[in-house]
Amino acid sequence: MIIQPEIKNWKEENKYFYESERQHIAVLNEIFGEIDLSEEEQSILVWIAGWDDRTVNSLSSAIRKVIAAETKRLETSHVREKQK
Repeated sequence: MIIQPEIKNWKEENKYFYESERQHIAVLNEIFGEIDLSEEEQSILVWIAGWDDRTVNSLSSAIRKVIAAETKRLETSHVREKQK
């Protein structure tokens, strides 16, 4: 699960960035929420969460497509194994 770090030196302009980052982390946690991530992996994903909506949504979409393709590949290979 990706955890948003706290802002230490709070400034009013950070409020909008922090909220946007929070929303992006929620999107990424739909994918990574149940996965035990290293500190480095979390750090990179928080960094990505700071990018714009389009980037975060496109990356999330691409990752979901990879998951779906891998799931289909595994199901297909499992069916082939049963047919042998």
